Amino acid sequence: MRRTAFLILAAAGGLIALVLVAVAIAIATVDVNTFVAPLQAEVKRATGRDLTLQGGVELKLGLEPRLVANGVAFGNAPWGKAPALISAKRVEAQVALLPLLKRRFEIVQLTLVEPSVALETDAAGHGNWEFGAGAAGTSQPAAGMALPPALGVADLQIRDGTLTLRDAATDSLRTVEIESLVVHARRGSSPIDATFKGSVDGVPVALAAQLGPLDDLLARRFPYPVSLNGEVAGKNATLSTKLAQANAATQLNDLAVTFGATSLSGSVAMTRSGNRTHYTVDLSSPTLALGDLPLAAPNPGSAAPPAHTQPAFAIPDTPLPLQRVAALDADGALRVDTLVLREGEKVGNVQMKFSAHDGALDLDVTQARVFGGTVRSHATFAAQGNRSVKLVLEGRDLDLAGLLAAFGTRRDVSGGKTRVSIDVAGRGETPHQWASTMSGSILVVVGAARLPRPKQSPDTGLTQLASAVNPFREVDSSTELKCAVLRLNVSDGVAQVHNSIAAETDKIAASASGTVDFRNETIDLAVRPQIREGINIDFASVANLVRFRGPFRHPEVKVDSVAAAGEVARISAAVATGGWSVLGEALLSPGSPDSPCAVALGRKPTEQSPSTAPVQSPTDITQNIGRAIGKLFGK
Repeated sequence: MRRTAFLILAAAGGLIALVLVAVAIAIATVDVNTFVAPLQAEVKRATGRDLTLQGGVELKLGLEPRLVANGVAFGNAPWGKAPALISAKRVEAQVALLPLLKRRFEIVQLTLVEPSVALETDAAGHGNWEFGAGAAGTSQPAAGMALPPALGVADLQIRDGTLTLRDAATDSLRTVEIESLVVHARRGSSPIDATFKGSVDGVPVALAAQLGPLDDLLARRFPYPVSLNGEVAGKNATLSTKLAQANAATQLNDLAVTFGATSLSGSVAMTRSGNRTHYTVDLSSPTLALGDLPLAAPNPGSAAPPAHTQPAFAIPDTPLPLQRVAALDADGALRVDTLVLREGEKVGNVQMKFSAHDGALDLDVTQARVFGGTVRSHATFAAQGNRSVKLVLEGRDLDLAGLLAAFGTRRDVSGGKTRVSIDVAGRGETPHQWASTMSGSILVVVGAARLPRPKQSPDTGLTQLASAVNPFREVDSSTELKCAVLRLNVSDGVAQVHNSIAAETDKIAASASGTVDFRNETIDLAVRPQIREGINIDFASVANLVRFRGPFRHPEVKVDSVAAAGEVARISAAVATGGWSVLGEALLSPGSPDSPCAVALGRKPTEQSPSTAPVQSPTDITQNIGRAIGKLFGK
């Protein structure tokens, strides 16, 4: 019995040895380089492109034989900028062992080491991956490439690769750095699993994908399922959709995307017509957080300003991607229940429609709830020729506190319902250029509000102006605002202000005249304060008592004369001791009864007769000041 078992094992061992010898003989007699020239010829015939292998092909023996090719490159389209569509430092193909007995190569795993893939489209929209009669500038290859049936790849791996996408129509370049990419499918009829780790335009990405079978995609059996999940820019991200194609249309149906706190659902359709692709978008979102959106790293080819330098203008002078608008052909709608701005402010019930054709983008916000009120707007961007923008915006019942916070000033404000009306147009490629050529009107009207005195006020131009105009601000627990108006009629970037900026409290009223220049971003206003309760400022140094001038970023507050500064100091002292009304009656004479807010809104001032506007002589003023000061000190 033992002898029989021994004989069986010996026979099996001998059979295995014979098989291994046969495999070794088969491998040893195969010259893989004899396959190179026919393969190159077949690729050239089928695509019109050259396949080069600078280092030849080597067959490395072992239990898992590998074909290794060094310096592999597949030619680009004649109009392409990159030297090759695909190139790789090394290509490794793991070959099935037993088929080698019949001198057939069955690739079970294909690995690309340090590949570079350059995908490009020309100005007419042709891709460099398109072959045949439809590809611009490509010679006419024979139809079909008869690859051997054994060339089925179960696993594809890419290590340390780069993928670039260049669009000549928009002059844009996107870069994908591939740290690792693994694609696995047991057979053509099996679902595909894939993992990716790398970055897209500098944004880190790690995703796992589950796709339908490759056979279904090649046979155009739709809908074709696509599912992704992982992390983008450190935030959880998922995507699922059903891909469908019919004629020149590609549809992403049942689309569901989540990214951080943001989620979107709906559909996207792409229809090819001639040299353009038309996009139809219909999306809705319960929450869309702008802070979640990853910001792409700057293009390595562009010089970024040093971190310590400050931009030349407060309004950004960085060109916007208008080329993309010019190339865009799309219509769509977006509905967002809650839009979260980058500062955390929430906009509710956003209804938006957009249309982009022939280099012009129309954007309609038909409804949005923001800052406690409602906003509607319409913007038109012309991205070709004399590039321009036109904006019409209407905001009603907006909260003053929210508006102040949006401009970087956080105050505890009660009330202050605000109306905003903007109708302007400008030219250029940057927001600063738009503002510097702007013509139209801007109106902001603020209603009654209570502004408690802040514990600490930032030392800004506006706070200095408020303190100079309103001496009560430093002693009262709060400021009771009755109204505020800003009305600018702008022409070619400059607004001439004629008492069209004004504010009123229960004690102080003020109006301003001067210029606001958006071209060089400077402001020069003379502010005239008035005391309410029937007492108005009307002495020589008051008309230009406060001067607000300088660049938008750092305007300065100046008092025109030392004497006027002394008056301000005495006013503040009188307020602190409760003698303001006595001193005010002595110093100040009646002026126009018209409300500065009403005048700022465009109402013509009422002319006074000499009998109703008595003028005090300097002697009377001096005597009254003496009596008032005496009363302050109990004399």
